[in-house]
Amino acid sequence: MTHKDVDWKLGLIDLDGTLYRGGRPIPGSAEFVVRLRERGIQPVFFTNNATRTPIAVVQHLERMGVEAFPHEVVTSAQASASRIGPSAADGYVLYIGEAGIHEALREEGHQPLSVRHPKVRERLNRVKAAVLGLDSQVNYAELALFCQKTAELGAFILTNADVQLPAEEGFLPGNGAIGAFVETASRVRPYVAGKPNPDFAGYALSRFGICREDAFVVGDNPETDIRCGRLFGLYSILVETGVAEAARRAANGELDDEPDEVVGSVGDLF
Repeated sequence: MTHKDVDWKLGLIDLDGTLYRGGRPIPGSAEFVVRLRERGIQPVFFTNNATRTPIAVVQHLERMGVEAFPHEVVTSAQASASRIGPSAADGYVLYIGEAGIHEALREEGHQPLSVRHPKVRERLNRVKAAVLGLDSQVNYAELALFCQKTAELGAFILTNADVQLPAEEGFLPGNGAIGAFVETASRVRPYVAGKPNPDFAGYALSRFGICREDAFVVGDNPETDIRCGRLFGLYSILVETGVAEAARRAANGELDDEPDEVVGSVGDLF
């Protein structure tokens, strides 16, 4: 069986490494999304990136030539915010992160409190939950404050555990690296909301009322995209335009989470 043999209703589509690489579109990515729409398949832009708001994601995709709408974007920041229960309703959610987390928390009805808010220490006693996302400007004092509150709460949510981010100079430390700092210092293990957690796929599908049998996932990372899909029971397609090739070399051609199908790029799909 290949992806063409099923009447799909929805596709979870990874972004960086799948539709684009940094600031450059992957050839055929815009046409791929057009083909999905023509076939009645709902594209869902499914990303671990918690820094951008859905509107910012759409704007970036549009610069790549890809048509997208904010309601079609599902981020790990949104999944993180959805995990916070009603017990936090009468208090604050302390967070490290950028605009994506702040907006996601507000959309879920929470009161976000940044570690760099001028009155953060005055409000710490009303903090009911903590969320850690990537923030390129975070400093030691802010991390220390977050660690102390996390230790007191005994729990925190990590938007994603990506240890490295691709960059022109090789890589940059990712959110998982910051999460390891907080986990070590606070001695609290986080709940990781993003890929490869299969709950992230479940959250995305629930927003569109689609069951897993009618959806597929496509991405370039075997350890996040494919593992998430396989754990949730989705048909999983690996594209060789991002980290897939390096992952295969490192594993001597044997991946822990084998995809259902491997293609060169999204330009080869549908």
